[in-house]
Amino acid sequence: MRLLRLTALTAVLTLSCGEAASAAVGPLSGLKAVSYAGTTVEVPVGWPVHDLTAAPHTCIRYDRHAVYLGDPGPDQNCPAGAVGRTETVRIASDGKVTRTYGYRRSADEADVPDGPNAPDAEPQTAPRSRSRLPERTIKAAATYSGLGFDTCAAPSADAMQAWAGASPYHAVGIYIGGIDRACPDGNLTPGWIQTVARQGWKFFPIYVGLQAPCWKDPGGGHPALIARSRRWTQGQEAANDAANRAAYFGIAPGSPIYFDMEYYPRNDAGCTQDVQAFLSAWTDQLHARGFISGIYSSSKGAIADMALVYESEAAYRADVAWFAHWDKVPQLFGDPTLSDRYWPGPRRIKQYQGGHNETYGGKRLNIDLNMLNAPVAALK
Repeated sequence: MRLLRLTALTAVLTLSCGEAASAAVGPLSGLKAVSYAGTTVEVPVGWPVHDLTAAPHTCIRYDRHAVYLGDPGPDQNCPAGAVGRTETVRIASDGKVTRTYGYRRSADEADVPDGPNAPDAEPQTAPRSRSRLPERTIKAAATYSGLGFDTCAAPSADAMQAWAGASPYHAVGIYIGGIDRACPDGNLTPGWIQTVARQGWKFFPIYVGLQAPCWKDPGGGHPALIARSRRWTQGQEAANDAANRAAYFGIAPGSPIYFDMEYYPRNDAGCTQDVQAFLSAWTDQLHARGFISGIYSSSKGAIADMALVYESEAAYRADVAWFAHWDKVPQLFGDPTLSDRYWPGPRRIKQYQGGHNETYGGKRLNIDLNMLNAPVAALK
């Protein structure tokens, strides 16, 4: 949605901010003007306005319409799982405006960004016809066996230090990028990774790219979706972007990157084929870039669909399966939702409990819980 300039302002609402902020509503436009740090933006009247100075634990989320004023605090109270991206605005303390954009439907039902940086339409690209080719073998640079957690926004280094000494967890899932990632980098920087690694933490990097075209959007996150005509090319593009993001954060080749493919109904054969092709291209291209391919999804979602082509000549097999089965049992094998014959050995992660709060060392986080015996990141 593109925001329009108001021609008349009739009411002023004063907001309680560290600096003066105001909102004004146009009588016919349905827009309000929000001013902060010498900058004014216009947004729909229904958007909430969050003062990050007055409420430093506020989570900046890209999957909900909102205006954020000021700079994010180091300890945001974010939900463990959030996917998708819609229109948001943040005015920083220096007056700089950052916007995220939603998506509009294209002719083949792909979701593409709407806004000044929206890409032009690209020609159809299909996977090459082939029998199974020799797959590249990428040796894991590091592995970890034990408990870990993931959360939408990287906690502060102080929170990670407190948890390192008091919690039973020693690995953390970090969201490094993706068009459908719902939280910004926040605390996550190359320096944060180095600091937290010295505290003893291992990392399993996560990338939230295009979602299944049959996604039903239960949470209102409005994710961008795979385009059937470009599913192979889009999988390759996601892998290249993920590898570039990993390099930016100082994550070395030989490390895994886990694609987050959220749950979708599996009663659409075409959708299943789209996901299988997209994730096969993701794996192939990640291998070309020297990284290990992982896939996160429900054990009844993309993991089940990739298990169907585990021995197929038409797909490249992901190296690691990270399956979600929230039975609160931290057990990798013998799980009724995923056969032990798929991804044996140190090639599994199980997410056994969804988002909930835990507190260690006085620091509370909203986390998902995981049992790992799998590759983790090596740092440059």
